[in-house]
Amino acid sequence: MNTIYCGCSDLPREKRVFYQTATAIEYRVGLFTPPKARVLKAWAQDAQAASHPMRSIWVAWQAFTHRPGDIKKGFGLKLQPGESAANLGHFQKTPENIRVWQRIREQAVNVGASRILLETSANFTPSDANKRALAEFASNWADLPDGMKLIWHPAGFWEREEAQSIAMAHDMILAIDPLVDEREDLPEGSEAYFQMLGRHGLLDSYSDDDLETLLDAAAQYDDCTIIFRTTQSLNDAKRTIQLAKTYVPNDDFGDDFDDFDESDDDFDEDDDFE
Repeated sequence: MNTIYCGCSDLPREKRVFYQTATAIEYRVGLFTPPKARVLKAWAQDAQAASHPMRSIWVAWQAFTHRPGDIKKGFGLKLQPGESAANLGHFQKTPENIRVWQRIREQAVNVGASRILLETSANFTPSDANKRALAEFASNWADLPDGMKLIWHPAGFWEREEAQSIAMAHDMILAIDPLVDEREDLPEGSEAYFQMLGRHGLLDSYSDDDLETLLDAAAQYDDCTIIFRTTQSLNDAKRTIQLAKTYVPNDDFGDDFDDFDESDDDFDEDDDFE
């Protein structure tokens, strides 16, 4: 039987309900100006006192993962004498970046996180230089505490197959939304990270069928974290957790698309659908 951790990003207003229901939290506050250590440690204590075992994920500072021009709300970092903002971001092995990464790692420990999420912008393209920088960081100087893992969520022009290959080669977990395109193969490995951004359109809520498909995808792994980043994220998490108690997943995630044949004689592009 697989283990599913399900929750939302950052603490919702209904904290009491959250800690009674959810089993995962993604601290996106780490992207910009992270709180002080005492605040992070207090959050860790709250998570430890939750009704269920809680998985905490710390999102890495944009000062480390993004180049200065891509950071939306400032660095959240005071540069020291002699340091340059140009040496921040994109996993460069510079004194500035190393110092920022040490802070990120310390923050993750303080908040009780077992995972650090690296989100890269569209400007972190699949160039050879960027691939080398990410690989060198993950393999040679991330220096993670025991039990902590890296998650990578690339935006932009990365093909899932290539991103997955890099992630697996350097012991990272690739973050995806499995419902964006169910025809794409799921990442390989025993652990998955699903970041659910909502359905497109005016409403971003998920139907019950959507959540069943999500659980079908989660069932392909021994360990799966599901994080909702929707307008009703806590409610979506609660619905998923409740559904998982009774739903029997199908083992054929995506197979319905494999059975579709565009050359089927029953389909004619000139058919009248009035």
